[in-house]
Amino acid sequence: MKTMLHLAGYAATALFAFVFGASVVAIGSETTSASDKPSTSTVTSTATITDPGATTTTTAAPETSTKTKTATVTAEPPAPASAIPGDGTFAVGVDVEPGTYVSAPASSGNCYWARLSGSDAWDNIIDNNNSSGQSLVTIAAGDKFFESSGCSDWTKR
Repeated sequence: MKTMLHLAGYAATALFAFVFGASVVAIGSETTSASDKPSTSTVTSTATITDPGATTTTTAAPETSTKTKTATVTAEPPAPASAIPGDGTFAVGVDVEPGTYVSAPASSGNCYWARLSGSDAWDNIIDNNNSSGQSLVTIAAGDKFFESSGCSDWTKR
């Protein structure tokens, strides 16, 4: 008989725990904002207990964190080109490197080029040429600019 009472006590305890333990409901929500700005989290929890008049609400303060990564990169200036587009005025040693260049016959029928000691004024022309065929020019290290008009692209030899 004692065994039966123990079993009945265990069953009653389990039933009591199941009924009252299952009647406590916990509801949680979390809001998270993820972007390039600092992230913010807000957590709100609500628990309702079987007593109809008892409700507890707990709100945690928002957490704010900022993560910043900084990297310093030093880029080297681009090297002067060893090929020159057909049209333009180019600074020697900056835009184009000194050397001998060749240009295929111009599709326009006329290629004009000039080596310059300064700006593109007439009195700064070191050497120039008009050509309807293949063009060849040697740009010296002392030249300041190279001008090309109506020519095909120039390729360094």
